[in-house]
Amino acid sequence: MWIKQLRWGGWFLIAINSISSVLACEASALTIQPVSSQSQYDVFNTGTYATINTYRIDANIIGEDCKLSLVLQLNDTSRTLKGVNQDKLNFEWSGQVGVPIANQWHVSLTDSQPSTTIQMRFPSKQWLASGTYRGLLEVSPSYNSDNQQIEISPSSLPVSVTVPPAAKVHFYGLTQQHYDLDLGTLYSNKIIRSAPNLWVQSNTAYTIVLESSHQGMLRHESDETKWDIPYELSLDNDRVNLGQLDAKIQRISATIGQPIPLSFVIGETENKPGGIYDDTLQISIEPLLSQQP
Repeated sequence: MWIKQLRWGGWFLIAINSISSVLACEASALTIQPVSSQSQYDVFNTGTYATINTYRIDANIIGEDCKLSLVLQLNDTSRTLKGVNQDKLNFEWSGQVGVPIANQWHVSLTDSQPSTTIQMRFPSKQWLASGTYRGLLEVSPSYNSDNQQIEISPSSLPVSVTVPPAAKVHFYGLTQQHYDLDLGTLYSNKIIRSAPNLWVQSNTAYTIVLESSHQGMLRHESDETKWDIPYELSLDNDRVNLGQLDAKIQRISATIGQPIPLSFVIGETENKPGGIYDDTLQISIEPLLSQQP
């Protein structure tokens, strides 16, 4: 009888010790909040990263040597924010503590270090349609055989990055923005196709705007308007009315890169005096500013 009583007492003591061990390590109030967020991604950015968003993870941790192991990931387990048409904006994890594993970031908090910061870094040179790219950032406890199983509710945060409308135009194969085109000897109905192509990039629909200094006329060196010689300009077979203050050619589709040929047709030159004739064309591009949210 005595042996039986001792045995029951021993089991009772073991149970108490086990409960005390669990209660010595507690965690609560797990949160993730933005620290800094540029929120815009420039498709023409030439740096290593076009934008970097920083987030802070906090938790209340009680217990000496208590360690809370966490996993940070998007709710779809990818490393991409998604656009309205499921276009993907890729990012990389980064942080002073923790390690990337697959598409996740693994990090531990302790009673002496109950917070940390992590970054979502978006590499440049991703060609993306304009719009807003979204995801749901989740942080939750990681349970495995090497970690204490601390019960704590996960936390989540909606994240988004806007890709604004952007467009560029320049002469194909050239670095300079200014180009002098020699029209040669002028005669009626002369066709000139020797101009360099325009090179257009736009992540949305766009408009090419052309402005002629003399409203589509080649002006004599005397600056007398009575000697003006008219000419026609076509962009990729679309005739441009340079008589307008701002002549425009619209395109409804985005392009990662498109050459647009220029051609000129000289008007009537009969009874015009010899000399130098010229005009200046200003060519610019305007992206469509409206975009889907």
